[in-house]
Amino acid sequence: MRVLALRTSALGDVVLVTPALRALAAQAGAPVEILTSPAYAPLFRGLPFVSRVWVLPREGGVQELLRAMDEGGPFDLAVDFQNKARTLAILLRLRARRRLRLVKRKGIRGALGSLFGGGPILDEKPAAALYFDALEPLGLRPGDLRPQVALLPEALELAARLVDPAGGAPLVGLAPGARWSLKRWPPERFAEVGAALQREGVEVVLVGGPEDRAELDRLRSGLARPPLGETASLDVAGLAAVLSRLSLLVTVDSGPAHLAQAVGTPVIAVFGPTSQRRWGPAPGLGGVVALPLSCSPCTNYGKGGCAQGDRACLEALPAEVVLEAARAALRAGREGGGVAAERACREALLGLAQRVATMRRPYGRMEPGA
Repeated sequence: MRVLALRTSALGDVVLVTPALRALAAQAGAPVEILTSPAYAPLFRGLPFVSRVWVLPREGGVQELLRAMDEGGPFDLAVDFQNKARTLAILLRLRARRRLRLVKRKGIRGALGSLFGGGPILDEKPAAALYFDALEPLGLRPGDLRPQVALLPEALELAARLVDPAGGAPLVGLAPGARWSLKRWPPERFAEVGAALQREGVEVVLVGGPEDRAELDRLRSGLARPPLGETASLDVAGLAAVLSRLSLLVTVDSGPAHLAQAVGTPVIAVFGPTSQRRWGPAPGLGGVVALPLSCSPCTNYGKGGCAQGDRACLEALPAEVVLEAARAALRAGREGGGVAAERACREALLGLAQRVATMRRPYGRMEPGA
């Protein structure tokens, strides 16, 4: 049986579609093929449930791609997990006996949101489970939602050169960047966490890409000593390899949070405007630190500004809560760190709820209550 899946962006979504691909391959009795963007192709090469990776041309070249795909004969099934204008056009032009696509939102407003972004806030289920909605006609339901990606040998060698100077000390990655500024926890808070851990013998790695340079530099300036290294110059394969060598990743709602889980690294994720139910770590893989404000979640991806005018969900979130969760995860070790982080973050929720109860937010500003 020949099965094709389409998912071209973004990093987090590409990683989170892998549980659905794994289930699809198991039902088909054979690995699936996938069409994705050039940057993400290495994450699928070598996965046991993926037989071939097709790369979507950056510009043009779609007709040549379709011809090459046709050489293997028609697909028995093609599933568009992206459901954007470009992938939908490819889906309709493929030779396939059956076509399915993911429809995240119903109705006219929902359909426009699926195709062009925006739309109602999705907060009912994890994103990895949402991809199974496209597979309902096949009788597939969400099961194991742990993401999975491939690690290339050459990328692992590069990662070893970066982290080996730690000499066996615990390694904590700090990832302050996010595509949308609304989701970013202040870099100075990350620095508070990192500096405290450094004083306890931990080595810090700065995690992010070139687009995160400003946040990484602000974080770096607040550390107790220079970080062991950073990932800004690495491609996605190199980033995955470095994350696989960490003891823990402290991050915001971003692609590296999902990539870390896919390589078995515990995660502590700081959330604010987006849905922790949808984008938070899978059970046992990490925990979420978030202020339980009634206005959150307020956005699907972090676009736009804060309707309250103060971004209190992140600006009022203290570093010490994240630091205590990080310590708990490190004490448990890499194998048990995800469960320990999940437990520590859950226990911290009570204290954060009490903190919220003392806050007043008149005229769009957050102020401590009397």
